[in-house]
Amino acid sequence: MIAGVYGASATVTAILARDRGLAKGQVIDLSLLEPMVSVLGPEAAIYRVTGKVKERSGSASSTASPRNVYRCADGKYVALSGSTPQVARRIFEIIGRAGMNDDPRFATNSDRVRNRELVDAAIGEWFARHGHDEALRIMREAGATVGPIHSIADAAIDPHFAERGIIVEVEDQTFGALPMHNIVPRLSGTPGVWRRPAPELGEHTAEILAEIGR
Repeated sequence: MIAGVYGASATVTAILARDRGLAKGQVIDLSLLEPMVSVLGPEAAIYRVTGKVKERSGSASSTASPRNVYRCADGKYVALSGSTPQVARRIFEIIGRAGMNDDPRFATNSDRVRNRELVDAAIGEWFARHGHDEALRIMREAGATVGPIHSIADAAIDPHFAERGIIVEVEDQTFGALPMHNIVPRLSGTPGVWRRPAPELGEHTAEILAEIGR
């Protein structure tokens, strides 16, 4: 899908170049690998400068803290980010650990990243004592960037998903209808439309061969 997004962008760019007389036509060289490498961001530069390979950190961040996924008392999860100094201080106050604001181990974002396990332990303990909805409310009031982590079952009943039409029912020959993600992005003047379901294996072979004269 990432390659598909790049491919669509490249096609539009090539058409624009043709329309502006910059090229009569051109080949788009697009692999599956290179788009995925691009979404890694500055990893190559970081390795060149530091000589270190970034270790896996799960849902945590190696460049900001606090930023992680936390389990609430009711078993649901939330994602929290409070990497700015003001919000980090507020979070420590909210969880009842205001003393961390005066601790040199957590004075700056870099300090908090170096001591990420301690930060996550303190915040995780607070979330473990609060239900999902309550935790979201408290952290949002504190100005933290926080949101629920949806399973697909949660998404299916989420009011925002429903109002936006993020998931739609699409015709399927075997199951009658199946839910899938809607067309993105949305264009006001020329919106995408569902023309037909995905074809069965070999469904259009005869048509294609006839079109090319075979």
